[in-house]
Amino acid sequence: MAKVQAGKTVCLITPGHISSNPRLVKEAMALSQSGYKVHLVFTQYVAYLVAHDQQILTANPSWTYDHLNWTGHNLASKFNRLLSKITQLFNADPAIKLNRNYLWQLKKAIAYKADLYIAHNLSSLPVAVIAAKKNNSKCGFDAEDFHRNEVSDNLADEDVKLKTAIEEEYIPQVDYVTASSPQIAEAYEGLFDRKIPTVLNVFPKTENVNIINNTDAPLQLFWFSQTIGPNRGLEAIIDAINNSTSAMALHLLGNVSDEYKQHLVSLMKNTPDLHFHQPVMPDELFAVAAKFDIGFTAEPGFSINNKIALSNKLFTYLQSGLAIVTSDTPAQTAFLQQLPQIGSLYHNTEELSALLVNYDNNRELLYATKLNNYKLGQSTLNWETESQKFISAIKTVLN
Repeated sequence: MAKVQAGKTVCLITPGHISSNPRLVKEAMALSQSGYKVHLVFTQYVAYLVAHDQQILTANPSWTYDHLNWTGHNLASKFNRLLSKITQLFNADPAIKLNRNYLWQLKKAIAYKADLYIAHNLSSLPVAVIAAKKNNSKCGFDAEDFHRNEVSDNLADEDVKLKTAIEEEYIPQVDYVTASSPQIAEAYEGLFDRKIPTVLNVFPKTENVNIINNTDAPLQLFWFSQTIGPNRGLEAIIDAINNSTSAMALHLLGNVSDEYKQHLVSLMKNTPDLHFHQPVMPDELFAVAAKFDIGFTAEPGFSINNKIALSNKLFTYLQSGLAIVTSDTPAQTAFLQQLPQIGSLYHNTEELSALLVNYDNNRELLYATKLNNYKLGQSTLNWETESQKFISAIKTVLN
């Protein structure tokens, strides 16, 4: 990538951990490689993710950052929790209602005096806009989701009303917007009458991944998220496995409550075939995923956002060399129509069960699909290629 004028600074802001926001990390890396100075403003609220954050920061020593420990695991972070709770309780500002650490983040963002502020997640959008105004700088917003309809499509829902108010006030003020799927870009373009480029949630190329040719062992099925919980399509997957005629093992990676874990175990007919795995460092996920055969993007389409988002799971599976089985949300359906060779689409649990049995009975097809997906991840669907769209948007704004 071509280098930019020395001294240009970019501040990326997220309300949570950088390790739980791989898209922010990828953007920060692309900016560094293009010659920009990178500064991060983020909050830590899950104790085990602090080490994951530090691993990323250690690997990128040129980045500077401000972080707030909100984990509650020491006296200072307990005080931070109390302060933010009191602030939210006695303040009606929508920005504070949405981001419990808004005032702290805004103070740090203004103090850094960046040339460009980029908001990741809607909670950071007011921070980026106001910091840019204070410093006569530029600002941008990366819409990884269609935020107003993340939780519900009900216009009377409090979450919908709050996020809609934030979007209506602040999106018109940013200098650029990017989106993580064509459908999210189209939705925001319709609302705000502006061109929004799509930057897919792909990952950097992976090296030395061993694509397993599973010829006779039970199918190894995989799904991951930071949290294993409801509204993720997991019940449908288990139902399909229960109704199939093939031996399969389902592996789930992420944090899970004892209550929900027992719920899933109670649904699975053959409980030894259900395996739970602890979260891993972000750069370790691809090697873990590569041990399996099929990865699920099982979004149930419970909201507009859930229908039009393209999960980072999909692109993780590509880079790990897994066949992909996906639910029929509009975004995922459109993606599979463009690239039908990457896997299979299902409309209900009966179809899901049948296609899993088909992969079990046709191991040559399974292996060919896995090899194809890994090759696709190395050739075109990777961050090295996709990041050029992001950097182009940044150059346009700053130059």
